[in-house]
Amino acid sequence: MSGNMAQKYNWRAFWWLSVGLGAFNTLNLVFCNPETRFSRNHIVRAETEQRMVHEGKQRDASTPEGTGTATPGEDKVDQSAHLEHADHMDHAGHIDAETGPGAIGSVQGHGRPSKQQWKLWQPINPEWRATLFQDLVSPWLKFFNPIILWAGATTFGSANVLLYFNLNEQLLSKPPWNFSPSSMGYANFAFIVGGLMGLSTAGPLSDWVAKKMTQRNGGIREAEFRLPALIPYIIIAIIGIVVGGLALDRRWKWEIILCVGYGATGILTSSIPTIAVAYAVDCYTPIAGDIMVVATVIKNTTGFGLSYWVFDFIARKGVFTATMIQFATCIGPAVCALPLYFFGKKIRRMTRNSNWHKV
Repeated sequence: MSGNMAQKYNWRAFWWLSVGLGAFNTLNLVFCNPETRFSRNHIVRAETEQRMVHEGKQRDASTPEGTGTATPGEDKVDQSAHLEHADHMDHAGHIDAETGPGAIGSVQGHGRPSKQQWKLWQPINPEWRATLFQDLVSPWLKFFNPIILWAGATTFGSANVLLYFNLNEQLLSKPPWNFSPSSMGYANFAFIVGGLMGLSTAGPLSDWVAKKMTQRNGGIREAEFRLPALIPYIIIAIIGIVVGGLALDRRWKWEIILCVGYGATGILTSSIPTIAVAYAVDCYTPIAGDIMVVATVIKNTTGFGLSYWVFDFIARKGVFTATMIQFATCIGPAVCALPLYFFGKKIRRMTRNSNWHKV
């Protein structure tokens, strides 16, 4: 879109469009989205107490009146209840909050947002200081966990390859390609097509690989079972980055640049981070939000730095050398999935008593 707007109007037109979209987004968030913050802890607690009272009455009914001994069937009842709880426990021994007894999902009702939820000013959370401090500090505490740091590094390495080729699209305006601004804009469809291919295959493939390996492991699921699904996408990434860099540096045909370089880049950008973050979330599901914060901060910070050095570096060392730096930042973290496959479980054991496993 920006290429066409720059060619038909001027380059400032797209920036004004971005300003308008940003203003629309802000107004939409402020006035058209109800407040959804709601504490369910007291509801879950009440439901749990009610269930315990009900189970107590059932045991009393199965015990002969006036005696303190249980009937022969009581052990079976208790055992089945224990198994019911065990079915919903995670690897750290905590009951799953969505499927376990007293789950949060079981107390969700139906209805519409109340008028209070639409008000611009909401009642202040009495624990807002602790909540604000926790939200600010919590992601930094998790930053140095090897698994979470790896997921963030893998995300930035893949995303920055796309940014790198985007920043250097202006090279297509030079001979032998002589692309117009609108043609350079249309070149981005290669990223879109590749991105859709990665988006539609990465998740299902990692789920399928994890399922098959779980079956081979006697039905015991390990988070590391997702990692082998990275192999085909790492191969695609290697081909796309190397061929794309060589094609730009040696002035190959634009079809090679778009179909192989840009297309493969779209695939790796939407596939490798998907599997990496899914693995980290499998390891520490209750802190999925913090994991995404860490990955986003790393990705955006490194992308911001990339825009400063890449043009001067290309002028001094050439396109292909700069491309190989992007190759290292993408493939380097990705291949670190191999040691994680063997030692990731040991890392998770080190944090088994952490509150990271608690909802």
